[in-house]
Amino acid sequence: MPWVLPHTVHVVHHDTSGAALLDERSGRWYHLSRPGGRLLKAILAGADPEEAAAEAAVPGDPARSARAFLALFHDLRAAGLLIPRSDGSPHPGRPGPGPTGRPTGGLTTRLAGRITARLTGRATGRTRR
Repeated sequence: MPWVLPHTVHVVHHDTSGAALLDERSGRWYHLSRPGGRLLKAILAGADPEEAAAEAAVPGDPARSARAFLALFHDLRAAGLLIPRSDGSPHPGRPGPGPTGRPTGGLTTRLAGRITARLTGRATGRTRR
């Protein structure tokens, strides 16, 4: 079954620090480690979650890490950050309409720099409140 992000969830992938997700409904940010970000990216690209978890497993203890990645997938579902793709849903790579009916891709693009700066510790030139 293909999985997508709801229209109210935005993700930014970063090569060195993983991924950050913003849930507009709750205003909560979620951070995934690099391996967790790769798992999410694979699932959004259409990979079966169980196969993606097995592929992401670390060599030291592949069975344990595969279970941990599968648990992450279930946690993302339980939090409402991943939903099954229904017929007529936009492709996960294309922005779909947000809660206002406008495309959300621009928001994701604007947030990318801010999230990257926060995750890498770079100053954004703005004072934190």
